[in-house]
Amino acid sequence: MEGADDVDDAHEHAGSVYAKSTYPRIDPAHRVEHPYDCTNGAGSYDDGTIDSSRTLYADEVEYVMENGRQYCGDYFMPIDSMEQTRQYVVHQVYLKTFNLELTTIPLNNPSYILDIGTGVGEWAIAMAERYPDCEVFGTDIAPVQPTDQVPFNVEFHIENAEDEWIRPPDSVDLVHIREMAGAFSDWSYIYQQAYNCIKPGGWLEVVDFDDLLASEAINFFPEGSASRVVIPAAYEAARKCGHPRGVEHMKHSLLEEAGFVDIKDSLYYLGIGSKENASWGNSWLFAIVTGIEATTLRLLTRVLGWDPDHTRELCARVAEEVKALAEAAGRPEGFKIQVRVLTGRKPKIGEAVAARWTTAVALGENGEVDYSGGDDSTIGSRSGRTLRSEDTM
Repeated sequence: MEGADDVDDAHEHAGSVYAKSTYPRIDPAHRVEHPYDCTNGAGSYDDGTIDSSRTLYADEVEYVMENGRQYCGDYFMPIDSMEQTRQYVVHQVYLKTFNLELTTIPLNNPSYILDIGTGVGEWAIAMAERYPDCEVFGTDIAPVQPTDQVPFNVEFHIENAEDEWIRPPDSVDLVHIREMAGAFSDWSYIYQQAYNCIKPGGWLEVVDFDDLLASEAINFFPEGSASRVVIPAAYEAARKCGHPRGVEHMKHSLLEEAGFVDIKDSLYYLGIGSKENASWGNSWLFAIVTGIEATTLRLLTRVLGWDPDHTRELCARVAEEVKALAEAAGRPEGFKIQVRVLTGRKPKIGEAVAARWTTAVALGENGEVDYSGGDDSTIGSRSGRTLRSEDTM
């Protein structure tokens, strides 16, 4: 099995049709140093206690070099430095979209937060800074998170969310899942596992955006363009391998079946390019352009059998089409992608279970979520916030 030195060498030799990033690279690493104390200081652990020995170490992870990109096992997205850079940029776009806030959930002195599919760990790190008395755990199949210069109360575990979760039942204040469309074959199982570990009164928050095919942005591309070929084919490949893309996993009914109540769906719109948004439009354009190859290359070559060189050429053409549209002076406005935020609460003990669905639609550059009755969510309230900014990435 390849070690850390081999991983670094793989990063150095990975090629791409896109320019190398100017952002600092975070080396693959992870740690398990402060296991969550579910005894509340009692000094002994029961069978539900997290056993850090069940967490895999970096040298047990299967790294795969394929068509110039580095992957982890069979997962369709790469984990190389270019993809890590894209994740950093996407995190900054979300921060600016949400007025530098991290969640729509009304948290009140949380003690345990769980981030599923944490990626480079930026959200988990920021939440640990926001709530210094809270244990924050980020899980992922790839050890690409930093191990130094992070808050003492954040840990990163290598776990596959499609396996049985090892979290204690009724213990988590917030389970957060962001940008995991296409990652899981059975979202009902994911939501049920989340429900089991969330404490009564705790929350689930799922954040994802419509891909180009599912948004009105696809209408900007003419018939016969590379975008009209690659994007639908990627959707078909994802469907064939049992991990469909899009936002079907964000149906209210899935959360209701798992037992959640107070189910809410908020919508935001991210403009592509500076013409749509002068603040972060170009950052979002960068994230989309660098994400085209990342989200499609392995699907199209492995599942549909496309030639790798031809696929990368098509991806480069899609990137040029997206960039040209974003910068076109005469095109109509509205070159945007919709972001969805789906939340649900686990009923308190003795509470009558009745799902209450509402939808909040934000049509402006930034969305606001209206929770009534003492909302202490980080979106809409800027007090007591300590976040990593672009200058400290």
